[in-house]
Amino acid sequence: MGSPFCYIGRVRKMKIYILTDLEGVGGVLNRSQVFDGAPGYEKAREWLTMEVNAAVEGAIEGGAKEVLVLDSHGTNQARNFRYEMLHEGARYIQGIPRTDYLQGIDSSFDGLFQIGVHAMAGTPGAILEHTMSSEAWVEMKVNGVTMGEIGLSAAAAGVFDVPFVMVSGDDKACAEAAAINPAIEQAVVKEGISRHCAKLLPMQAVHNVIREKATRAMDRLKSIPPYKIESPVEIEVRYFRNDVYEGIREREGVRKVSPQTVIFSGKTIVEAWRRVWGG
Repeated sequence: MGSPFCYIGRVRKMKIYILTDLEGVGGVLNRSQVFDGAPGYEKAREWLTMEVNAAVEGAIEGGAKEVLVLDSHGTNQARNFRYEMLHEGARYIQGIPRTDYLQGIDSSFDGLFQIGVHAMAGTPGAILEHTMSSEAWVEMKVNGVTMGEIGLSAAAAGVFDVPFVMVSGDDKACAEAAAINPAIEQAVVKEGISRHCAKLLPMQAVHNVIREKATRAMDRLKSIPPYKIESPVEIEVRYFRNDVYEGIREREGVRKVSPQTVIFSGKTIVEAWRRVWGG
C-alpha cells in the first residue's frame, strides 16, 4: 500500500498551518505586555517571534515542506511578529482586515499548530484568560457548549479536514486543547497560578519544548482526526457591554435572543463565524 502522502508516484509536500496568539507566550503575564504601546509589548513581540521560529523549526525537522503562519493577536493590529527575526522556512500572514478566522487555510494542509494561545474566559488560574475580548465578551457557546478560541480554531480547521495536532501555552490552555483530543502534542510553557501570576520556564527551555513537540506532532498527522462540529452550527455570544450588542444588526443568520446575547448561525462553523466577524 502506498503512503497516504503519495499521489500517483509523487510525494506530497506536507503543509502545516500555524495560528499564533500572544497571551500564551512564555514570560507574558499581564496586559502591559499584550497591547501596542504598552511598556512590555516590544519585548513580548520578540518572545512570540522566537516561539514561532521554534515551532517552524520543529515542523521542518518533522518533515514539513511548507509552513504558513498567521499572526492572530489583536483585531486592532495583527502585526505582532518582529519581521526581521522571522524564520526563513515559513510564510506569514499579518494585518487586518482578514476575510476568515484562519485566513488561507484549506484542505491542502496536513495539520494545525496553535502557538502562544490562552484559555477561554472564566478558566480558573489561567493567564490572561478571555474569549475574543476581555472587555466586550462574557462567553461563547457553539451548539450549546461553552468554547474558547482554541476550540474555535480547531473546529474551523476541521471544516477542511485539517487535524489540530499541537498547542503551546500555559497549562490551562493546553488542558483545554487536550479536551478536544488527548493525543495532541502539548508544549506547556508556564503554569498559571492566577490571571497575572505563573510559574515560568527559562526561555531556552520554552523554545526546546515547542520545537520538540512540533517535531513529534508531525508523526501524529494521520492518527489525530479533524475536530468536527455537527452541522448546522450556532455560535451564541454573550456580550458584556451594551454598545457592542446594540451595534449588531439582525439579519439572515443573526438574531438577538435576549439582552446582550446574539446567535450567529451557518451550515459550518466557518460560515457562522463569518457572521460574527461581520458584526
